[in-house]
This record gives sequence, structure tokens and C-alpha cells, in this order.
Amino acid sequence: MAAIADTPQARARMGRLERIWAEPGGVLGWLKTTDHKRIGLMYLFATLIFFGAGGIEALLVRTQLIGPDLHVLSPKAYDQVFTMHGVTMIFLFVIPMTTGAFGNYLIPLQIGARDMAFPRLNALSFWIFAASGIFMYMGLAVGQAPDAGWFNYVPLASRTFSPDRGIDFYALGLIFNSVSTTAASANFIVTIFRMRAPGMSVNRMPLFCYAFLATAFALIFALPALTLALLMLEADRRLGFHFYDVTAGGDPVLWQHLFWIFAHPEVYIIILPAFGIATSIIPAFTRRRMVAFPLVALAELLVAFIGFGVWAHHMFATGLSTGTAVFFAAASLIIVIPSGIQLFAWILTIVTGTPAFRTPLLFIVGFIVFFLMGGLTGVMVAAIPFDQQVTDTYFIVAHFHFVIFGAAVFPILGGLFFWFPKVTGRLYHEGMGVLSFWLTFVGTTLTFFPMHILGLIGMPRRQYTYPGGMGWTGWNLVETIGSYILAAGLVLIVVNLGRSLFRGAPAGPDPWRAPTLEWATTSPPPEYNFAVIPAVTSPYPMWDLEDRAADRRALHEGVRVFEDGEQTPSSSLLDGELDEVLEPPSESGKPILFALALSALFTMLLLEHWVTAGVFAAVGVLVLVWWHGEEAAAAARRHISLPLGVWGMVMAIFTEGALFFTLLGSYWYLRFRDTQWPPPGIADPKLTLPLVMTGVLLISAVPVVLAARAARADRAGAARGLLALGLVIQLGYLAVQVLLFRHDLLDFSPRGSAYGSVYFGMLALHHVHVVVGILLSCALLARLAGGLTSYRVTGMRAIAFYWCFVAGLAVPVVLTQVSPSL
Repeated sequence: MAAIADTPQARARMGRLERIWAEPGGVLGWLKTTDHKRIGLMYLFATLIFFGAGGIEALLVRTQLIGPDLHVLSPKAYDQVFTMHGVTMIFLFVIPMTTGAFGNYLIPLQIGARDMAFPRLNALSFWIFAASGIFMYMGLAVGQAPDAGWFNYVPLASRTFSPDRGIDFYALGLIFNSVSTTAASANFIVTIFRMRAPGMSVNRMPLFCYAFLATAFALIFALPALTLALLMLEADRRLGFHFYDVTAGGDPVLWQHLFWIFAHPEVYIIILPAFGIATSIIPAFTRRRMVAFPLVALAELLVAFIGFGVWAHHMFATGLSTGTAVFFAAASLIIVIPSGIQLFAWILTIVTGTPAFRTPLLFIVGFIVFFLMGGLTGVMVAAIPFDQQVTDTYFIVAHFHFVIFGAAVFPILGGLFFWFPKVTGRLYHEGMGVLSFWLTFVGTTLTFFPMHILGLIGMPRRQYTYPGGMGWTGWNLVETIGSYILAAGLVLIVVNLGRSLFRGAPAGPDPWRAPTLEWATTSPPPEYNFAVIPAVTSPYPMWDLEDRAADRRALHEGVRVFEDGEQTPSSSLLDGELDEVLEPPSESGKPILFALALSALFTMLLLEHWVTAGVFAAVGVLVLVWWHGEEAAAAARRHISLPLGVWGMVMAIFTEGALFFTLLGSYWYLRFRDTQWPPPGIADPKLTLPLVMTGVLLISAVPVVLAARAARADRAGAARGLLALGLVIQLGYLAVQVLLFRHDLLDFSPRGSAYGSVYFGMLALHHVHVVVGILLSCALLARLAGGLTSYRVTGMRAIAFYWCFVAGLAVPVVLTQVSPSL
């Protein structure tokens, strides 16, 4: 291994690291683990189970359509199966497979870290993901699965047309799932920014990390739109609100805007990790650095950014104005530019290198072919007249699956082969790997390419059955045969890797002579990842032989070993200079306990047992208090600060800010769609008192900020006094706002109109933020009675950031609240 010096001193240090970082074995050890590699493996196996379920659903759909007038599935079962297929593949396979499995396992290894920035949050994200998937599949098990498609358009998804609990399983399950994905995304951002090995400046990060960084940011800003849309839907279905009810001032098209604000960036969220995997595999098998490295890194970030400006190209058939449609068509064409940069870079790297077409590179070549084909049809549907002709036909299904399956799943399959030796220490069977590639490639082509033709000759998507004589039978037969060939290829992959796990030849640490840091340690890696934190001077550190020799000397001399506990260094944001040495918390049962409490909470919400749901919410809060108290006590014993606590709060603020401003945007959308706002009978809100109360909340943030400064200056008494003053002002503000809220309820109701729904929804969400801030202030004030510690100082800074955010939100809230009077 490149980073090991075979000397007595080196072996002694490695033995000490093994004792320090060792986690318990057995089932309990896996339940309590915070090791990113174990969590990545749990994501891998959980997502493969869901992938199998989604694949069976796909085969059922294709079998139903193999010929005309078949009845393999009933119409209701067909709707449920194709809906669950889409939900499973998007939310329970592709995203968690790439971010959860590949990202968790590989990113700390690629940046030279020993774990993620927030190990326990990482464990929590997995357990919530697993619970959310089980929650959604319970609907299928009891015959009440969602049946309105993965896009779940209203009014089809309203209680009027879907009265059973299938849509509620969908809405609550995806809100549940979003908690997991948001937590994981925040963790990736902080890990990539702050946990890189000293020397790994931003321009020396692997392209794999750029892709995952872009994905994480896209998820942070895209998921709140979906979460808000689902909350509004549940409020309409369960509480009688009117966000999407056109008869009460709502608008069903609002659902499409919110859904596609999430779902079109979601396409790039799915594809970006595939780009990262490709940029890891291509250099390893071509023995060449990526062509145009800086442009490829920039293009990965631009794809995520521009992806937020193209959502309405899914809505050309909804009656958008010509100017709006033209804008989104242009944006859809512009995103071709960064995608094209990467495409040319991959091809040029292969052509100008010395490629060895082994199984991983074959899957990447297949990915390039399918991505090119999916991209070309994407340009076609960006043309408004053509899109209006093929909307809701099988042409769109073909385009979508070439992009999602061909261009996203093929790199995943290539990545499984590429990193299999690293994870297991064994090589796969190359002959079986090549055969599985060709079966999968041919099966994918036969399954999805004929769908273009079916769409052009008029076959609608989501078609339960069809009569003979339409000219569709032959193409559907070819597609179904292709789907079974594809399934055979996927099964062969599982057989190959399963067999190789026990019988494969030993792989060694770096069988591919790959360029990134995960290949600098043993296969499989030890629990501490690296005996010595690697030196980094380029984006391809394994090809820098002098640096690896320096690592061996450093281990012998005890430099960059960090063996005084479970230590891992953090580095500066841009230059990658050593910042501080962190001691992340070790294994814990709190994450799984909190996930169980959340599971019970969502189950009770589904069953409309509101009081019991409140009890489980309280249990979840108690688990969080227990969790936080345990970490605070451990930090006090070890005299360490809250690891990256301010960064964690900033990520929470980004997420909550995106949610809140999406709600404000929804308010203005509904206002401009309704000529009578507010509706007749509702008086315009007064200006004076809301403006005064906003000023009070802004003032309340001042003593909290001053308390944080006093804490940093080690003035404990001043910090306590200022925080107490801020808390008194905050409590006074909340009391007055609750009274005003109740007074408004006497005048009009959230159930009376869309105006009332969005008005009270906005105020309620803002008040929830205020309550959370007050609870945080109370908890910290109680702790400050025991004096100042570095942990509490960091917590004080984090709360100051939060209160500035909450106070700042009051300004757009009050402007929206009083807007009818302006």
C-alpha cells in the first residue's frame, strides 16, 4: 500500500489506530455504526432491494403491454405498479444509490478524510431513508399504493378523485424521505468543503467530488419545493385547505410548477453523480488525465445551476404564455453547452489515451452512447411545437429512460465493478462482466428505443392496454423481450459480484493503477481509512509517486498520523490548509431511535391519530435532547468544540430559506392568478402593528448576536444576560403574534379560500421558526449556567446565525402579509 511504511514504528501506530477506531461487531455494531463505509454498504444493499422491487414492477408493466387486450394486471393494479415503479427508481434507488452508497463510501476516501463531517447525522440519514421506503411500500402491501404517477398531478391526486390513503402514503413518504436526503446533502457539502486532506485545495479536488458537491447543492435548494408541494397537498386532502382548488382561488397548475421546480433539477441530480463516476473510471482505464479538467469541473457545477431554470419545459402543454414558453425553451437549449463540454472531454480522453476496455469502461462507453441519444431527443422536446405533439406519448418515456436508465444507471453498474475490488478486496470475473454488459446494453436498447417510434405513431404513455390493429403490437413485443434481456443482464451482474465476493482473486490495494486517493489504502479500507493523512499536490494524487513516498516516511516518523483519539483534520475552505483537528462522535444508537420515532409519527399522521402523532413527535424531541446532551457532555470531558456546528446551522438555514421563499413565491403566484385578492368579505390587513412587530423581532436578534460576541470574548456573565434579554423580547413577540393569529382566525379561515390557506400557512411556518429559535435559546441559556466551554461558544454562534435568519425572514413575511394594502 502506497501510504504504509513497513517498519516497527509504522506497524505500532497502525495497531493503535485500529484499537481507537474499532467498532463493535455483530448486528448491534451495524445498528449503531457511524462509519461512513458501513453506512455506504447499508445504503448499497437497501437500494439494491428497492431496485429489485422496481425492476419487478417494470417487468409487470411490460408483460401487461406485450400484446393487445391483456389482463395481467387490473387497471387499478396497473396504475399502482407503474406509480410505485417511478417512485422507487427515482427516490429509493438512483438518488440513494449514488449519494448514499457511492458518495458515503467514497467521498471521505477520495478527499483523504477519516469520516464524514457529521457521522451520527450520516447514520440518521440512512435509517430515515430505509424507514421511508418501507413506509411507502406498506401502501402497496395493503392495496392502497399511490396511483397518480410519480408526478402525482392534481386534481387527480385530490381527495375527490383519490379518496383512499394511496396518495397520503406518497406525500408523507416523500416528505419523510426528503428529511433523509436533505441531511445527507448538507453532510456532503460540509465534508467536501472542510474535511479535505491538507494540501487538497479546491482546484485539486477530484472531479467525482465536484459532481457530488453540485448534486448536494441542487438537492438542498430543490427538495424544499417538493416538500412544500406535498405539505400543501396534504393540507388540501386532510384539513380542507384550498392551495390547488380552483373553485376557491387555488390553482392545480401550482402543483406542476412546484413539482417540476424540484423534478427537473432532479434529472441533473440523478445524472451528475454518473458524470462523477465516469470521470473516475475513464482516467483509470485510459492511463490519461481528463482532458479540460477545469472546464469539466465548471461544467458539472453549471449543469446543476442552469437546471433550476428549465422546469417549465415540462409544462408547454398547460397554456403558458408564449414569452414564458420561449424563455424556458431557450434555457433548455443552453444547458446543452455544459453537458456537451463533458461529453467531448470524456470522448477525447478515451481517444487520446490508451484505453483498456474492461467491464467498468465498457459501461461508461454505453453511458456515453445513451447520454448522447437521450440528449439529442432532449433537444427535440425543447422545441415547443414538437413537444406539444409528443407530450404524454411514449416518445417522452423513451427520452426519459435513455437519460435516467441509460445515462444514470449504466455508470452505477460500471462503478459497482470498478470499486468492487476496493470494497471487498477481491476481483470480479471479467468474462461474466463483459457478457453482462452486452446483455444490459442490448436489452436497454431494445426496451427503450422502440418507444420513440410508438410515441411518434400515437401511443399515449400510462396506457393500461390497447386494442389490436393500432400498429403498436409488434413494437410492444420487442420492448417486452428487451426488458427480459435487460433483466437477465442485471441478474448476471448480481451473480458475478456475489460469486466473486467469495471466490474472486485477491485484488490488492490498487488493481487498476487508478489516480484518486481511495486506492492509497488497503482493500477493503481499515476503519480509520488512512494511517497517515495523505499529502496532495494534484487532482491525481496516486500518480504523484513522490507524495506517496512522503506518506510512508510520515507514518514512520509519526507525522500526520493523528493518533490521540478518533481524530481527523479539517482544512480551510479554498486552499485546503490545516485548520483544526476534530474528534467526531463515535457509534451511537440515537440515530436509529430517532428514525423509529419519526416512523411512528408519520404512521400516526397517515392514520389521522393526531394526539398519538404529537406524542411520538415529543419522543423524537426527547431523543434529540438526549443525543445533544450526550455529545455536549463528551465534548466537555475532552475539551473540544462542537465540530463544524456553525456550518451545520448554515446548511439548515439554506434549506429552510429555500422552503420559505418557495412558499412566498406560491403566495404571489396565486395572488397574480386571482383578480380578487383577498376574496370578498376579508378586510385588507392593517399596516401599523405588523410593521411594529417586525421591528421588534429584528431588534430581538441584536442581543443574541452580542451574546455570541461576548461568549467568544470569554465574558460568560454578559453572554448570559444578553441572551436572556433576547429571549424575553422573543417571547413577547411570540405572545403578541399568537394573539394576532387567533384574531385573524376569527375574521377568516384557512379553509375558506386559497388566500386564507396560504396566508395562515405562511404565518404558521414563520411562527414555527420563532418557536424553534426560542427553544434553542432556552436550552443554551440553561447550559450557560455551567459556564462557558468551546462547545457552548460554538453553539452560541450557531444560534446567533439562526436568529438573524429568522428575523430577516420577518421582512418578506410582513410585506407579503400587508401586500393587499399597498
